[in-house]
Amino acid sequence: MVGIVLRRHEQETESDEQRLLKLFRNRTALKKEFSKLRREGEQLQKQLQQQEGVTLHAQQQLEQLEGMLAHPAQAANTSVFYQLRGVWHHCRRKQARLAENLLAHQRDRELKLDLDKFNAVKKAALAVIEQHEQKARKQHEAAGVELESLRRQWLALRGFWNYFKRRTIAAQIENADEICQAAMTHLKQCLEQKRVKEAKSPPAFDGLSVAGRRKINLMLIAVAQELYLHFSKQNVSVLAREASVRQITDVNYGDITACREMNIFIEKCLRSLPSGKDLVASALQRVAYLERCAGYRLDTDTVPVAGSFAEIPLEFADGSDAREQRTSININVLADEYWELYSVLLT
Repeated sequence: MVGIVLRRHEQETESDEQRLLKLFRNRTALKKEFSKLRREGEQLQKQLQQQEGVTLHAQQQLEQLEGMLAHPAQAANTSVFYQLRGVWHHCRRKQARLAENLLAHQRDRELKLDLDKFNAVKKAALAVIEQHEQKARKQHEAAGVELESLRRQWLALRGFWNYFKRRTIAAQIENADEICQAAMTHLKQCLEQKRVKEAKSPPAFDGLSVAGRRKINLMLIAVAQELYLHFSKQNVSVLAREASVRQITDVNYGDITACREMNIFIEKCLRSLPSGKDLVASALQRVAYLERCAGYRLDTDTVPVAGSFAEIPLEFADGSDAREQRTSININVLADEYWELYSVLLT
């Protein structure tokens, strides 16, 4: 009876300890969850404050823009400002699309060259293996014929007086059989090598070569120069670059008449801008010139040193150096990062 009471008391004590331990664990888990929620709430509060700041800034800009549009002269300047920004973004998008197309084309080209090289090496190796296979097959056939002939001779020798001849031919049969087996082993090895070589897949493409990326980058730099020259009249290129980094309150393009003339001229420049293929075609000769001028710090670098292109050549007569003809302008599209050029160059 006393034992039963003691066991029941122990069970109740153990049950109380387990409940206490469970409550402690639940309390710890709740504290962790509460801390996590508090951190998330603080982060959301910061994001809300940041978004409120962005919204307030956008509202101030909108109010400022509304005030400027209410004034005819300022409205005309605002129109030119955003039109110039449109030129900048249009050229940047054209550069980005061109970079994607050049990358895809160069990748397909290098992938095909690697595949052709692999197939050529594979074909040459298979030709060598097939030569060894044919040689082993002929050796096996010749050894088989010789072995069969010796066996017929051995069977034709009757009587005890041919004992020594039979021993001699038996030795020749054993030798011919070894040669036949060796030829068969060699033939099987050739067939296995041929099977393995035919089943071998091309290696994975490692990516564009340094030369391929340099070629694309030079084309993008050449196209950037072509874009600058296209918008160089009335200094549109420079004004577009300034508009991309300055505020509307910091610019002044003149009175209403001057701004309207600028609007019309920019619109004509945009309409006359060549397509991507035409830009590439016109930049090909320029690329050849850039290849002669380009300098790289390391053999593995793909982006040229900006100082290599301190000027833009205007003419290429008979493939001669345009700098010697002094038909160039001192603009470095790479150093000045026209059309956000560095964002599309391959590193």
